Amino acid sequence: MLLLIRDNQQHRTDIEQQYLLAIRRAQERIIIANAYFFPGYRLLRELRNAARRGVAVTLILQGMPDMPLVRLCSRLLYNYLLRDGVQIREYTQRPLHGKVAVIDRQWATVGSSNLDPLSLSLNLEANVIIEDGEFNQLLHDHLAELAAQHCKTVTLQRVLRGYWWRAPLIFLTFHVLRHFPAIVGMFPAHSPKLAPLGPVLPEPTETAQDKAYE
Repeated sequence: MLLLIRDNQQHRTDIEQQYLLAIRRAQERIIIANAYFFPGYRLLRELRNAARRGVAVTLILQGMPDMPLVRLCSRLLYNYLLRDGVQIREYTQRPLHGKVAVIDRQWATVGSSNLDPLSLSLNLEANVIIEDGEFNQLLHDHLAELAAQHCKTVTLQRVLRGYWWRAPLIFLTFHVLRHFPAIVGMFPAHSPKLAPLGPVLPEPTETAQDKAYE
C-alpha cells in the first residue's frame, strides 16, 4: 500500500503522476469510476493510447450528476475518447461519487481525488494505491457489475450528433477550468466569523473540596 496526498506545497502532482504511470504501463484492462471527470491533456492522451494498443479501457461516470455542469464538461471529452476505443458508461441510478480505479491484475486506487481541475490542482486530497491481486479482482468485479447492470452505454454515434459546435467550447472550458485554481488564488482568503449560539458561561471556580483533593 502507498498513501498519496495532494497539497499546494510539495505534493502538487503526486496522485496524478501515479495515475499516469499506471495507465502508461497497463497491458490488459483499466476501469476508472469517477464522480467529476475532466482531466488534463496528458491523462487523456494516456487513456487514448492505452485503448489504441489493445487495453480494455472503461470509464464509469455520472449520468445523473448533482451538478449539471459536471456532466457537460465530461461529455465535451467523449468524442476524443470514444473514437479510439475507450468505453464510457454513465451511472443513472443516482449521483455517483466513486473515486476508484483498477488497472491490470494488481494495481488499484481508492481515495478522495477526482480527475478534474479542482482535485488535481487546488483541493487537499488523499488516495491509497493498493497492489494486491485479490483486492484488485474484488473491486474489478464490483465495477464490472455496476457498469453492466446500472449504467447506460455512451455511443460514438450519439456523441457525434451536433459535434461541430463543441470544438471551441471544449478548448475554452478546458483552459478556464485548468486555470481556475490560479484565479481563485488571486482572491483574498475567506475568514470565517464564529459566534456563540448561547450565553458564554463563566469559568468554573475552584472549591474548597477541590483544594482538599489536591
